[in-house]
Amino acid sequence: MSAIIFLSSFLFSDKKVSDPNIYPYNVFSPKYEKLLLFAPITILYGSNASGKSTMLNIIANKLNLQGFEYANQLGSVSYFGKFVDECSYTLGDDEEGNQFDRVPVKSRYIKSEDILYEIKKIQQEQILADGYVYEHVRRGMPREQREALRNSYQMKKQMECIIFSQEKYSNGETTMQLLDDYIEPDALYLLDEPEVSL
Repeated sequence: MSAIIFLSSFLFSDKKVSDPNIYPYNVFSPKYEKLLLFAPITILYGSNASGKSTMLNIIANKLNLQGFEYANQLGSVSYFGKFVDECSYTLGDDEEGNQFDRVPVKSRYIKSEDILYEIKKIQQEQILADGYVYEHVRRGMPREQREALRNSYQMKKQMECIIFSQEKYSNGETTMQLLDDYIEPDALYLLDEPEVSL
């Protein structure tokens, strides 16, 4: 059984702007190849400041994935938004050979700073407690239940486990645990520098 490819290809804008320093046009103008074709796992590599993170963020914006970042506009024109609008993509096929009409809802863009933030959060108990409650908010827990959770034995035990984990695991092991929590089967994931803390 072969792996499903949710995103088959992505074509970056080849439009030119009058000012060669406008982001993100300036990242792509010197590049001849503007089309990415994807495999079940695709690795982008290149030197620092070659545009890898920008590429992932543009793809995440175009696909409206959780975790995307939107660049600030310059003056009255949102060049980043304009660039994203000019990009195009094709989705992959399901097991029956039918093209997907969208990427799975649980797909997301995970940046290196997201991982570093999570590691830092583990090192700060109050922030960690708030993060634990926030996860329940994200899943739709009503306010009354959240307040009860804050003062519960369950919360106390969870905090003890997390503090124990913080002392027990390295940053790399913590990262692997976080990725294990985030990543589910049958979805598209864009990982920016996943090795940063390994």
